[in-house]
Amino acid sequence: MTAVLAALASVALAALVGFAGIVSPPLLAAAVGLVVLVVALGAGVLLGLPHPNGSGLLVLVTGWAGVAATAFAPDVEPLGLLAAFLAVSVLLAFAHELLRRDGRVDLVESVTGTVTSQVVVLLAAGWVLLPETSLGRGAIFIAAVAVGVARATTAVPMPAVVGGWAPFVTGTVGAVVAAQFTDPVRIVPAVATGLTVSAVVAGLDRLLRHAPGARTAPGLLAAAAAPVSAVGTVAFAVSRLVGG
Repeated sequence: MTAVLAALASVALAALVGFAGIVSPPLLAAAVGLVVLVVALGAGVLLGLPHPNGSGLLVLVTGWAGVAATAFAPDVEPLGLLAAFLAVSVLLAFAHELLRRDGRVDLVESVTGTVTSQVVVLLAAGWVLLPETSLGRGAIFIAAVAVGVARATTAVPMPAVVGGWAPFVTGTVGAVVAAQFTDPVRIVPAVATGLTVSAVVAGLDRLLRHAPGARTAPGLLAAAAAPVSAVGTVAFAVSRLVGG
């Protein structure tokens, strides 16, 4: 039941981002910011971090800064900008540990979990950049469908041998079908996007479904939002490399 609820939440968030991307860039940035917020609110609980509130605040600031920078600084090289943000986020994670007054228990786990969550929300900024690729807003639609279909597949009970590969197949098929509704129809970028996006979704599902706080409400929502967030820059990079 937990897996089904998390998958449904992921599908809903992917649909929200996809719809917002078709409507307008400001609405897209707001939708991606909401995804970042959901990850930030539950990341510390999901990963069982010793100071979830402080870690969550850092995750939120990092993610929103990435979205804002890509939305309001279009002339800057986006991937270079996100790399710089990542470097700063690592420093902030260590600063957060220095400010703790609880004896800094589980120091390594805290730093690792915080930085990992910051990376996930920084990748969300790629959603804002997708309209700049050759597919335009169609790239958002294709990526959102791939995420939703692959994520829904992870909730379907099936043997482990099949279940590990099923999201790759369904996510890629979903991307190809979605590409039929874009102008122009671009099959190769759709296949590449579907494969890479599905790989991220399947990987995060395997990693997070057994996380310490996966059965709590905040943790479940964070686990649901994390794949939607993480595929943003992945989809952008693939679309730019393959589609131009």
